[in-house]
Order: sequence, then structure tokens, then C-alpha cells
Amino acid sequence: MTDERDPSFSGTHEWGPPAHDMPAWEPGQLVSRRYLLERQLGGGSTGEVWLAEDRLLRKSVALKALQRELAQSRETVHRFLREVALAHSVTHRHVVRIYDTGEADGLPFFTMEYLQGKTLDELLEQSEDQPTERLSFAEIRQIAFDVLDGMEAAHRVGVVHRDLKPGNVMLTHRGAIVMDFGVAGIEEVSEAPNAASARSLVRTEAGTIFGSPAYMAPELWDGSPATVQSDLYAFGVLMYQMLTGRLPYEASSASSYLQKLNEGPPPPVRTLRRDTPWSVDRLVRRCMAHDPADRPQSAAAAANLIAPLRDKARRRALLVLALAATAATSAFIARPKPTYRALGLPDAIAEVDLAAAVRTFDVGEAPAALRSLERLAQRVPASAAVRFWEATVLEDLGLHVERRRRCASAPAHVGAAPWLALAEAACGRRYGLPEDAVERLPGLLPLFARHEVLPRLEATTRGTPEAEASERRRARRTLDRLERTTSADAWAMPTRAAIARIELELALGRPGEAEHNLSALLEHGANLPLVQTRAAWLALHRGELDRAEALADDLAEFDPSARLLVQLYTGRLQEAWSTIEARPEAMLRAAWIEAWCGFAWRLEADPPPPQCVEQRQGLAATLWTREDATSTVLEEVLAAEERLDPCARDLDPTPRISHAHAPFELRLGELAVEGALCRGTARDLEQAQSLASRLYALAPSHPFVALLYADVQERRDREAAARSLRLAVAELWRRADPLPRVVRLRSQLATTSEPAPP
Repeated sequence: MTDERDPSFSGTHEWGPPAHDMPAWEPGQLVSRRYLLERQLGGGSTGEVWLAEDRLLRKSVALKALQRELAQSRETVHRFLREVALAHSVTHRHVVRIYDTGEADGLPFFTMEYLQGKTLDELLEQSEDQPTERLSFAEIRQIAFDVLDGMEAAHRVGVVHRDLKPGNVMLTHRGAIVMDFGVAGIEEVSEAPNAASARSLVRTEAGTIFGSPAYMAPELWDGSPATVQSDLYAFGVLMYQMLTGRLPYEASSASSYLQKLNEGPPPPVRTLRRDTPWSVDRLVRRCMAHDPADRPQSAAAAANLIAPLRDKARRRALLVLALAATAATSAFIARPKPTYRALGLPDAIAEVDLAAAVRTFDVGEAPAALRSLERLAQRVPASAAVRFWEATVLEDLGLHVERRRRCASAPAHVGAAPWLALAEAACGRRYGLPEDAVERLPGLLPLFARHEVLPRLEATTRGTPEAEASERRRARRTLDRLERTTSADAWAMPTRAAIARIELELALGRPGEAEHNLSALLEHGANLPLVQTRAAWLALHRGELDRAEALADDLAEFDPSARLLVQLYTGRLQEAWSTIEARPEAMLRAAWIEAWCGFAWRLEADPPPPQCVEQRQGLAATLWTREDATSTVLEEVLAAEERLDPCARDLDPTPRISHAHAPFELRLGELAVEGALCRGTARDLEQAQSLASRLYALAPSHPFVALLYADVQERRDREAAARSLRLAVAELWRRADPLPRVVRLRSQLATTSEPAPP
């Protein structure tokens, strides 16, 4: 790569050491003990690009590192990493290949193939200086085909480029290569461009989070989300520039540029280059249409406007049809229905928009995914696939009642049988997924594991040993299938697949494997909120409070979920409530409130917190109002606690960390221990000791497990061990609010010879 004009990102929050304390990279430096820097290829408002030798693969690569000032912002770092994740999901000969990602000297970086050639922008500048070097129609047509092929590959997996421009197209020996999916997946427009001219709009404002304004579709200026059609508008501008040597609109300021954009179409290409083929002129006009609906439906459709039979595959298809017609005039050549019809969608545009929303959900940004799905649901309210995904995201956010309300108000679903079954199951009183539909759509396995396999495995705590063995086999089969799932599977969710594998390992009683795989996931660049929050949760359970707090601080400005977990586990409920109230989307706080109310219940808050009594869904309703006791197996058990004789709790589950909301991940095992203690026979005490010790081994810093284990030790006359466990919990609750359970623990410790923690 000889040039990098990257989109940059905004962000003001401090992260990492100050920029002036970071050592400057220089030729000859070894980065991450693997990449030997040779020379800097380019730099832009986002970062630097280096030519480096990959000493492991023994090949030259381009290494792109985030700019030092931008690396101070955690939000910017996450956006940078999302660029990598999105680009990595696109595999095509006309899209730059991403190899690896990492961090060195406080700078996140990734490596990609080293492309030798020049950017289309450089070639166009050369043509301006030397008009005789203007691109021929054959060259323009080939570049167009290459770019559209690359964009089609990206759109197929739900990735919208958002910043297509000549500077992001590299001309190489294998044709044009599309680079820099730099603003893909970023929805919010935070500022308007203010450049002095149309050319400076391209040059200086490429640093804004919404792409290069000279190539922005009209709807993007109004704040609409980027789509396949906005990418095709940018492609139309790129074609106009290649054909005419100028941009469609000339302006001296951003306001006059926008005014001209809204006044009407630019001068037709044929008035500036009269020998332009009609097919190419029509392509440019269609792509630059003001209304997105008037643009081609896909990149492939745009390519067909230039030459419907441009490759051997299409010519072969035509030959097959001709031969069939000759052989029998009555023969009917069946064509498969477009995939969007199976989803209940009207066109391929909606299908790509749906895939983009699913990818946003996969990386842990459920609120943004929900906004995209809400817009889709307004356009196609009857789509079974849209209804399924909207219900899925609402369930993930803990909005069980809202899920049921929206499902009840939706029209009859349309789509293929698997999606109809999925929509119906997702809209039930209890969210579910039919296994036969998942068999046909293996990309949904992460959801199937979380909502079907794990709850059924946990339900065997009240069943027979045979039932538990059967469900454990089912969980292992699902784990094996997840290991074989690839990004090529329809609706693949790689991030959630990795988390599902870890949750299954925990449920099968393999915490060591789960921790190892989570660490490997973090080391290999999956620094996404969903992954890091899960890492903080596991660190809390494993007694690594410092690590959990470090992860929470790292994520705080981007996603405060990990900070909330730390506050709850350390008993700081007032601080945790402030964290919840600070979340801007009031409707999306439900899952957090549910966890908060769970801790308030376990810490014996008195009087009952009004925010919990007012809840009418999930665990909070089960605990405080007993109104919704059928959502999950765990809620059924908790709802029965008041009615169930404690001594009759003879559950003897395999100790496992469930997928339930904190702090109930080990509650089923705790109930079994409490039942054994209540009965109190020698055999029961042995059983309580065995089960409590295994629960404690799974989560040595879970406060309620540690306190229960202390009770077991005390009943077995092991006072020193009991006190040690309680002291550890008191230290964890050192800054806790004075709730009854906390006060009782401190009083209990104060009655002994050593002083209790404050």
C-alpha cells in the first residue's frame, strides 16, 4: 500500500498512557515479537501504515496502527477493532485480506495483505495533470466490475462499506481492490462537514465518522442509516469522476455543496464525455438517483446494467437455457426463489439491512441492532425473519414483556416454514427456538445453546440422573456443532458462538476450559464489549477482583455493564443504581434492573426497593411480586422457595455456573446445600460439604456461595475455616452499602476475637 487516507473517529475519553509517553515506532523495530517494521507506507487522520515482515508467515504485510492520540479513547479503539472484525468477515479477491490483530506500545493494530500498486485517487490526480492519460472505457469498465464484485461480497455478509471513494480502491496486478471498511457499522452522525471546497470535503473531512461527504448519498445528510444503496451512490460518484475527471458537484462550502445536492442531478456524463456508452451513462444516473429506491437493488444488479453477460458463468447459463429450449420447447427451467423471499422480505436491500443488524447484535451492541430492526419492522411488519430477530434482541435485553407486546401487535407472519416456526417460538410466552429450524440454519446455534440447551440442562436438577445424562449429551453435541460452525453459515454469529461455547463449558462443569478459551478469545483480538464484560464476570467469580475492575474501567465509557457487575458483587448498590440511571435509553435498562433487584433481594433490602416492586417481568417480578414465575426454570424454583419446606430441597445437581442473571448463577446448587444443612443428618452434612466445596471451587469469590460454604464449615465445627471465608466476603464488601446481609456479616465477625472489617 502506498497511500492511506483513512476515516478517523471522534472520542475524548482517556485510555492508556499519554500519547507523549508512548515510544515512536521506527524502521527495524519488532512489533509483538512477530512483525519487523521496514518502512512507513503512509499515514492519515486515523493512523499509520507500515510495510512489515511477518516473521511467522515469512511474507510482507501492511501493518496499520491507530494514531497515538486516538488510542487514548476507548470508544475509538472499539470502533477501530470493529473495522477489523467487519473487514475480516469479507473474503473476496477484490477485497483486501485481513490477517491478524494485536496491540503493542498501547497501540491497537492489524495486519493485512501488502498491496503494490497505486490508488485510484492517485491515478485520477495523474489524469488531471495529463489529460491524455484519461482512463479508457475498457479500464473504467474493468475497475467498475472489480469494485462491484468486492462490494457484493461485503453486502452478502451484511457489511456496508460507508466510505467508498477513490482513495479506498487500490489498483494492483489482480485488479481493483476495495480497502478500508473504516466507518462500517457506525450509525450516529455527530457533526456536519465544514470544508472550504468540494475537493477539501474529500481530503480533510475524511476524518469524520460518517465517511467522505463528496461521496455521501443525500439521505445520509439527513441522518438516515447507511445501506447498500448509499454504497451504490458512492460508487456512482466514483464512476462519474473516472469518466469525466471531476466530481459531480462543485461548491465553495459545505452548505453550498448540500444545496446543489438537493437542487437536482449533476450534469449528465454524456454532456461532459460524449462518447460514453449509454449503458454506462444509465448506470451512473441510476446509482446517483436522489431516491434510494431508484438505485440498483444490489452491486450485482449494478454490474448487470453495464454488461448482463460479462463473465463466463453467465454465458454458460445462457447456453444451458438455449440448449434446453431447443431440446424441448415445453421444458420449464426452474429458478430458485431469491433468498429474501424466504425471510418474508420484499427485496435484497432489506435482506442486507437485516444481516447488518444481526452482525451489530453479534458484537454486543444490542441497542443499535434493535434500532435497525425497528426501522425494518416499520417497512416490512409481516416479515417472519424481522419479527424473529426483533424478539431475539428484546429477549437479550431482558425486555420480556415488551417482546410479547410487540409480537401480539404484529400482523400475520410471512416467509418460509423455518422462519415462520422461529417467529412463532420467539413470540411465545417463553422465548424459544425449534430445533428442526436450527438444523436448517446452523448460524443460530449460539441462540439455541443459550435459550434451549442450557435451560434444559439446568432443569435436570429436579429430574432423574438419566434425564441429566441425556441433557449433558445434548449439551456436548451442541458444543461440538458450535466448534464446526463457520462464518460461511447463514446468519453466523462468531462472537456469540464463542461466548456460547464458553457458557456450555461452564454448564458442563469445565471452568478451566472456559477460562482458557475466554483468555484466548481476548488475546486474539476479540476486544468487544460482549467478550470483555463476560471476562469481567468470570474474573469476579474466580477471585480476580483487580482484573475485573481493570476490565470495567477499560469499558466504562463505551459499555458500563462490567462496571455495574463489579459494583453489584461488591455490594455498592447505590453506585450501581447511579450507573443504571446514567444509561440514556430508559427502555433498555431492564436487564440491568433485573440484576440489581436480584442483589437487593439477596442482600435482604428492607423495605423492598420500589423500582423492584414496580417491575412486572423476569426475576425481579418473581422475587419481589411473585407475578411472573414461569419465564425460566430458575424463576420457577425461586418462586417456590417460600412455599417449599427448606428441608425438602433435596436437589443434588452437578455443580455448574448457570446462564442466569447475577447473582443466581449458582443458586440451584445453593438450594441443594441449604436443604442438606436443614435436614442435618451426618450423611446430609457430608453431602452439603461435598457440594458446597465443588460450588466454591467453581466460583471462590461469589459472595453468597462463600457465605454458604462458611455455614457448612461451621456446622462441621471448622470455625477457623468458616471465619476465613467470611472475612474474605467482608473484604469484598468493604465498601458495601449497609444492607441487612452486610450488617449481619460484620456483626457476626465482630463477636469473635479479631476485629471485623469496617
